[in-house]
Order: sequence, then structure tokens, then C-alpha cells
Amino acid sequence: MVVWKSFVCALAPMAAMLGCDARPVTTASIDNQYATSGKTPLVVYRARWQEVAFADPVLPGASSVALSAVPASSGTAYAILAPGWDPGSDSLPTSLVVMQSRESFDVHLDGALHIPIDDTTFIGNCAAGNVLSEAQAAFITELVFPDVFASRRYDAATCTVTPAADDGGAGGE
Repeated sequence: MVVWKSFVCALAPMAAMLGCDARPVTTASIDNQYATSGKTPLVVYRARWQEVAFADPVLPGASSVALSAVPASSGTAYAILAPGWDPGSDSLPTSLVVMQSRESFDVHLDGALHIPIDDTTFIGNCAAGNVLSEAQAAFITELVFPDVFASRRYDAATCTVTPAADDGGAGGE
């Protein structure tokens, strides 16, 4: 019966009558390609490609779960590293590194995109000597990850994060 159903499910007109789900599945995932050993592990804190937002941290040497994606032509991927941060802790990371892919990524219908994140495929890691421009960093912090940087300022030249300046009480509270 299973072989017969598999054969029939491959035939589109009869698939619906048998309850087959023949819809294509297109996914995207990130692969943290940074070294698993070392004094300061580089955890991928957040990442984004097209409409796919990777909100769960990914440890060095690990991959995210595959998330549903819309088939898309080439697009830039973005990531935030949290050097030395322990995702199991109750605290948010205090050190963040904003990154942008060197090349664009695409995925076709029913495809699976794996985005490798390291200093070969991304720029922005000051420790590796490949910094972003202030304009690139501003785009990423203000438009791609505004929630992460709502109360922080990022300096692309040094890859440092500082609290945003207080408005001096002008907020009216």
C-alpha cells in the first residue's frame, strides 16, 4: 500500500484525492562555521536573509533549524555575532559584531539554502581585519536588526557597542 500510495502521490491529479501533500518545501538555514574551540567562541546571535529571520542563537560548529523560505533570487545575508556569550545564560550579550555577506545567496523552489557564516563568507569582524563601513553598519543596525540596537550604538571601525545617549529627559515621562 505504501509503494502504491507513493506512486499515486507523484501523479498530481490524484494526489489531492489520497491526501498527499505534494507542495514543494523551500528552506533556509545558517551554519556557524567558526571554530568550536577557543577562548572566545563566536556565537551567531541573530541572522537574516530575505524574509527569513533566524532568532535563535547558533553555537560555533552548529547549524540552525531549517526555516521556511520563499524561493528568491540573490540577496545579501546579515548576522550578528556575540563573542564569548553563553546562550544558556539569563543575560543578553554585551559584545556584538555586525556582519554582512560578501556574496548574495539564492534558493530555488523546493530547495534548501545553507548560509555559512564565517570570516570567509562575511565581512565585519574587526578581529579578522575586515570591517564594515559606517554606512553599512548603520543600514544593518537601523533597518535589519533595529530591535537589537534600539538602545545601543555600534561603531563599525572598532566593532564595539555602547548604550545609546540618553535623551536628557526630553521623553516627557
